[in-house]
Amino acid sequence: MTNMPVCRISGQPLHAFLDLGMMPVANAFLTKAQLAQPEFKFPLRVGFCETSLMVQLIEMVDPAQLFHGNYAYFSSISRVMEQHFAQLADAVAAELLYDKRLPVVEIGSNDGILLAKLAAHAPAVGIEPSGNVAAAARARGLDVISEFFEPGLAARLRAERGAAQLVVGANVLCHIPDLNALARSLDVLLDANGIFIFEDPYLLEIITQLAYDQIYDEHYFYFSVLSLSRLFAAHGLRIFRVEALPVHGGSMRVYGCRAGAQRATEPCVQTQLALERQHGLHLLQTYVDFAERVRQSRAALFTMLYDLKQSGRRIAGYAASSKGTVVLNYCGIGPQLLDYICDNTPGKQGLYAPGTHIPVLPIEHFAADRPDFAFVLAWNHMREIMAKEQAFTQAGGRFITHIPSAAIV
Repeated sequence: MTNMPVCRISGQPLHAFLDLGMMPVANAFLTKAQLAQPEFKFPLRVGFCETSLMVQLIEMVDPAQLFHGNYAYFSSISRVMEQHFAQLADAVAAELLYDKRLPVVEIGSNDGILLAKLAAHAPAVGIEPSGNVAAAARARGLDVISEFFEPGLAARLRAERGAAQLVVGANVLCHIPDLNALARSLDVLLDANGIFIFEDPYLLEIITQLAYDQIYDEHYFYFSVLSLSRLFAAHGLRIFRVEALPVHGGSMRVYGCRAGAQRATEPCVQTQLALERQHGLHLLQTYVDFAERVRQSRAALFTMLYDLKQSGRRIAGYAASSKGTVVLNYCGIGPQLLDYICDNTPGKQGLYAPGTHIPVLPIEHFAADRPDFAFVLAWNHMREIMAKEQAFTQAGGRFITHIPSAAIV
């Protein structure tokens, strides 16, 4: 773990505004034997730089610890994300790919859910440092390199495969600790007419929805169009289009190119920049106010769950997500309030939640057990979960959410 009292982009001071306490690694689910061993935790604090306008973690867990080896999240478990990536690949192929000979590169390709679709249109290579999900992609016949994306790898890719017409990353830019190196890598790899597309959780949605559980160890940065525009401009790149997306609880997709490329910057970029200034994303006070609302939200959620438990109700957690690790640890919600957490990821079943040590059980247990309430820890998949669990609600079960405020739905 490293402590960065200055901005990783500008080198200027960081202003701490939110402290979520000592936090375990969000995806470090534990075996029963590991429960008796000391558990690694780190201070989860967030700061704002008034120069780069970038919101970022103050302490950073080594990326090798988070992304090498076994990674707990497989993108293809969600049918919603399957449809999302299919639509992205089709749109990119129809409008933006211009040479079937030039490669497309996906950073953070996970188990290949998007890469497979891109490979139908052009030579495609994935960059995925996590060995287990990379192996899953290779088992599908996909070309995947298990390294971190940096200028040296970008130069090698260009020399061996040619300049890229597209570099794309979904929910990955926020995982990269050195964004200046990322921008340099794009400059090395992109064709003169090439574009880059990134989509990540959107800072404006985090602030307005009070989605503080988007803040965890893997997410080093929290992006606005304001901050990304400054970052890319410093490296001869520019954003020419932005699109708001509903996935992951509210994301922003940015399209970029070289500053001198022929593509016009679309009006939506200036519209979004103006909206962000209207909401104060360039001001430290906005984030100070956000932190106070987070503290109030914690108290309300704990009180709701405690009162339900005191009245004899049974509560289960639904989805052993990284977001859930943050909420449970920050709010002090453990086995005294949640009987278990159900999840459909086989690699998490039979393990225990980081920090709180709540057991993780198969989704089939939830269907048979029928608790009174299910606290949804992956609230961004609430619609998908409720559609799948109609038998639970028809039998009188109720769902609980904490976004944007603690409520029974």
